Amino acid sequence: MDEQAEETVTLETGLQHLEKIVKTLEQKDLPLEEALSLFKEGVGLVQYCSSVLNQAEKQMEILLVGPDGQLQIKPASFEMEG
Repeated sequence: MDEQAEETVTLETGLQHLEKIVKTLEQKDLPLEEALSLFKEGVGLVQYCSSVLNQAEKQMEILLVGPDGQLQIKPASFEMEG
């Protein structure tokens, strides 16, 4: 994805477009050149969406109640299941 396109794509629209690409790639009658082009676009979207999620994770904080009953702020930590 180029920088200008990234500025107008939200995470949600990026994921929706990625889903459309996957469905299109699953068609068996897709010409090879079109499939490769869509695959490249999909890889770019995955990288972009991953970057957006990583930035959001860094900005999030979780409020926890400590052992003394006081609220504590702790950076969020998310583990990918895979």
